[in-house]
Amino acid sequence: MRLSASAPLAAVSLTSRPLLALYGISLLSGVALGIFNPLISLLLQQHQVTDLLIGANASLYYLVVALCSPLAGTLVNRGGVRRVMVGGIVLTALSAMLFQQTGQLSHWFVLRLLMGIGICLYMVAGQTALNLAAAGHNRGVAVAIHGAVFGVGFMLSPLAGTLLYALSPQYAFLLGSGVISAGLCAVPFLTQNATTPRLLSLRPVLQKIRIPLLAAFIYGALEGILVTLLPVYLVQQAVPVAYSAWPLPLFMLASGIGMIPLARCADQYGQAPVFIISALMGLLTCTLIFSIDSAYAVPAGAVLLGLSVGTFFPLALALVGHLLDQPALATGSALFTASFSYGCAAGPVIATLFVAAFGAGHLFSFISVLLVAFLVLLFFNPPQVAVQPNHR
Repeated sequence: MRLSASAPLAAVSLTSRPLLALYGISLLSGVALGIFNPLISLLLQQHQVTDLLIGANASLYYLVVALCSPLAGTLVNRGGVRRVMVGGIVLTALSAMLFQQTGQLSHWFVLRLLMGIGICLYMVAGQTALNLAAAGHNRGVAVAIHGAVFGVGFMLSPLAGTLLYALSPQYAFLLGSGVISAGLCAVPFLTQNATTPRLLSLRPVLQKIRIPLLAAFIYGALEGILVTLLPVYLVQQAVPVAYSAWPLPLFMLASGIGMIPLARCADQYGQAPVFIISALMGLLTCTLIFSIDSAYAVPAGAVLLGLSVGTFFPLALALVGHLLDQPALATGSALFTASFSYGCAAGPVIATLFVAAFGAGHLFSFISVLLVAFLVLLFFNPPQVAVQPNHR
């Protein structure tokens, strides 16, 4: 089965009010999450919570986002992106504010669950609004800018959050809540979707967006491995702890740099060629990263993975918008968010099994397997999306 081609589309302004509002929300979301993630771990650690339970608390977030995504898609279809966005932001901000107000482990798990629901709601609503506002042949660039500004916020905020936490944990959490709450000011400018009370069937949507769903899963799995396993692997290899923290920011920086140029290429020449080149580059990097005996191999590999597989998320999200009509966008965004979250949760677990079976040099073997499957799917079922000339 081949995916149906989209109708010719004109260019949209990359600085339209709906897109500027979404860029702002994305930046604020990146700043807030960059503050929350390390602060929650610090808070639990200071209360003598075991590493296992801290990891379980963090994993609960990904699980909740994945499981709640279908519900979020239904709510967007019935209530509209603005209402769901407001609900998600408010729930996230309130949950974060309460983290420092309790010392009970069970309360922290409940709050992390509520935060996961809130983030899921505004992610699905935001991705739906993004594809609605960027419904032109330059959709990929708009989605890439949205992803890049999130990355900027996510990279720059942890230091400020931890410094403020050292002065006052309560103020640090209040800062994160205030930052994400500021996104409410941009909600009235979002493009509203046409609401419908009927439930959309998941099967036809799944069939149309199999390629972007797999791409989102691969990106999530790689991100999960880089965050949770790679630093541990490097320390086990007698690499200094400070050095072991380099690959993740290098990956994110390279991903942010590569997003917009590759998205522009995808808009001009089609998604399939860009995906193929990126997947082949990622596959080669995963194969060689632990084969080269050099202190620079892992940092260089992180940069190459960022420039290749690190661009999958915005490219795939834009492809969802190209392949689905407006009534199915919310459902597609929900499935996309779920696929990404399942990848984040499954990647570290399955990579650990590869390492246990074949050795530490196979930390990225699971990603290699996924990339091969992705290339096979692209070969037998390439996305048939109309390619437009670059209007100026």
